[in-house]
Amino acid sequence: MRNLLAAVDQSHWAYAVIRRAVELTRLLNSELTILSVVNSNPMMKSSITDEAEKLTDFHRELVFKHFPANAVKMESNPGQGTVYRCGPGGELRIQSRIENGDPVDRICRCAEEIGADLVIVGSRGLGNVGTLVLGSVSEKVVRKSTRSVMVVKDAALDNSDWEKIGTSQRAGQRYR
Repeated sequence: MRNLLAAVDQSHWAYAVIRRAVELTRLLNSELTILSVVNSNPMMKSSITDEAEKLTDFHRELVFKHFPANAVKMESNPGQGTVYRCGPGGELRIQSRIENGDPVDRICRCAEEIGADLVIVGSRGLGNVGTLVLGSVSEKVVRKSTRSVMVVKDAALDNSDWEKIGTSQRAGQRYR
């Protein structure tokens, strides 16, 4: 696996996706592309440019969270986002891309463009009803992509309140 694509939004799920993507990038000595998609929505309060700037800052935060500042070098790549060279010798290449459009289409298109061996997306844990009503970007990417897709679930974030209640009741029953 030479090319990995991690698709993230600005949710807390992005941290789990990037954590897994960086682990694989280091393990496989692969190149990683971090992609976020701005969906043009006329009801948005901020402009697409403002959203793209926020996402650029968010990508920078994600990269610096996993690598010490003195081990990251930034390179400008006009039209293609920022490229980060990470590690003591700059051995890992991480590209940041912000695109505009439908998230599923852009994720699948970017995966084809870069020749991704694996697309990594997060699961929001909407459950069966939420997925049925709202749909799921990760589910749609799994169905539409011609590339292999890994859906990352963060166990610490994925527990619902109902599961916590059930677990504490069962634990209390053991000690009676």
